[in-house]
Amino acid sequence: MKFFKELIKGYKVSKENQLTKECLNTEVKGIAYNSKLIKKNYLFVAIKGLKDDGHKYIESAIKNKASIIIYDNAADKNFIKELQNNYSNVYFVAVKNPRECLAYISAIFFDEPTKQISTIGITGTNGKTTTTYLLKSVLEANKNKVALLGTIKNMIIKTEIKTNLTTPESIDLESIFNKARKKQISHIVMESSSQALAMNRCDYLNYDTAIFTNITEDHLDYHGNMSTYLKAKLKLFSLLKESSKKKKLAIVNIDTDNFKQISNYIKKLGIKMVTYGINEKADYYGKVISLNSKNTEYEFYANGKFISKVKLSMLGRFNILNSLSILAYCCEYKLDIEKSIKAMKKVQVAGRFEIVTKEKHPFIAAVDYSHTPDGLENILLEARKLNPNRVITVFGCGGDRDRNKRPIMAEIAEKYSDITILTTDNQRTEDINQIMNDIEKGFKNNNYKKIIDRKEAIFEAVKEAKENDIVIIAGKGHETYQIFPDKTIHFDDREVVREALEEFYKNI
Repeated sequence: MKFFKELIKGYKVSKENQLTKECLNTEVKGIAYNSKLIKKNYLFVAIKGLKDDGHKYIESAIKNKASIIIYDNAADKNFIKELQNNYSNVYFVAVKNPRECLAYISAIFFDEPTKQISTIGITGTNGKTTTTYLLKSVLEANKNKVALLGTIKNMIIKTEIKTNLTTPESIDLESIFNKARKKQISHIVMESSSQALAMNRCDYLNYDTAIFTNITEDHLDYHGNMSTYLKAKLKLFSLLKESSKKKKLAIVNIDTDNFKQISNYIKKLGIKMVTYGINEKADYYGKVISLNSKNTEYEFYANGKFISKVKLSMLGRFNILNSLSILAYCCEYKLDIEKSIKAMKKVQVAGRFEIVTKEKHPFIAAVDYSHTPDGLENILLEARKLNPNRVITVFGCGGDRDRNKRPIMAEIAEKYSDITILTTDNQRTEDINQIMNDIEKGFKNNNYKKIIDRKEAIFEAVKEAKENDIVIIAGKGHETYQIFPDKTIHFDDREVVREALEEFYKNI
């Protein structure tokens, strides 16, 4: 519990507010942006989402006994005035940016837990999830207690905490971090998505380290263009600059698109930056020894000096890059390198080039979360490097998402695949014919199959596969559901592949 004056101290509220002593001395027992979660003496923050507007639920929050309402100063004045007249015992506070205000008061409400916990933010179009799992494993091998937040799940040590977002809303983040502090967690490892950064969810977190994996086209349905998308990701470094921590470190992939712009941005902030990559110009780099269907091996160099050989169970060049960012972190924070390398070798991440077939099967079938052009190109290039007879690709594109990437993904699938099967992903509320038409514009030839039912498409790919082929089921990875306009069903690509294998290879 806090007094409102403690929460709002130092925060610039709009000029029209007259914060009376009674308002400032109001006890706040909780904060919520969902009116259904409001209880007596709670503070409600009305935030505008992508599909709904919290201002519509102010009255509902009041009826649930909210004592203070924070709202957008651009909201309809007559609407707010009417509410104020009807509920004179409730205090209304206007702010320029309710989302940012929510982040600010949430941090204060929970006594800023990230001031006491090492906090590592990882951003990038691809590789965030794998990188968080690698870092969690390494930190635990070095006897640290770790909380992880990301796409697949959120965990405090081994306890899972359910949320609906890659990076939860600020109040939810601070609540998780408060629980982590009580569990004496030493490190928070979190994916920091571009949308979360743009929506102020990560504001007022005290980062120690920011890792930047890469940037390629994605989320343009939200950001509008690549410039705005990059700006959202760069905000992570601004938040690092504002952090209360003494040591602040940026770790950046030297080969990412826009590297010069990223590095110049970091230099202007005055933050220490180190680079990694499969590039001898990087501070921390790897020399590939082998890439095959069993493992990945490379030599690790720090500042030009050979350190150790590294073996990964995960396949692909992109996983070398992900692991190099972690080894850069290990060197900079003086973690035991050999323990860290040993820990990374054990890491497998659900739905990331996850091989579903067994050694007894004559081909490889793998499930991957690649739902962006760059992600799909990476996985297909890696599949090609394993020297298969043929590459068979099953993919689709999600509805209600960036339409620009759809024909690009078709072009990539056609370029690197011998057989392409086009199917549904998460349709959501969009017309399936619109999604398919957008994708099909990218095919230059008519040599692809279109099978709308995803299960049928996967069965067709497995049935078609011959000795030494590689089947890539792209787009959904770890997801265990499929979203349609009227329902969400259980659907796991891995389970469907196993069903198909059982049907076509039951005598093996």
